[in-house]
Amino acid sequence: MINQDNFVPLLASIGFTKNKSVFSKTIGTTLLTVDISKQTIHYPESDGMNVNGGQTSNFSANENFVVFECVHRLLEKGYKPEHIELEPRWKLGHGASGGRADILVKDNFGKPLLIIECKTAGIEFKKAWN
Repeated sequence: MINQDNFVPLLASIGFTKNKSVFSKTIGTTLLTVDISKQTIHYPESDGMNVNGGQTSNFSANENFVVFECVHRLLEKGYKPEHIELEPRWKLGHGASGGRADILVKDNFGKPLLIIECKTAGIEFKKAWN
């Protein structure tokens, strides 16, 4: 499971470089950065990625590291930042409060292509799977 104890080694193993407390990696023209001292994750909003609320932009939950790794992999596979949205919300049913996912990937026409729900390994994953 990814957590604060092994996040830095993960960053190094997937090609991030360190400058003081900031790890960064450019994928194509897109820059991903993580500030270890501030415990913040910086997604490429300037490249069009939509980050709703910033719930996944910090170290407050181990699941945020899983979301980060998934976004990293999507970008490496060639998905464009402007097609990725974090923490999208939907209104479901009549008067329902709605739902939320971790990652929404849209196609070239802005239509939903993938909805990704990230879970940490172990109990959280097993509970969601069941």
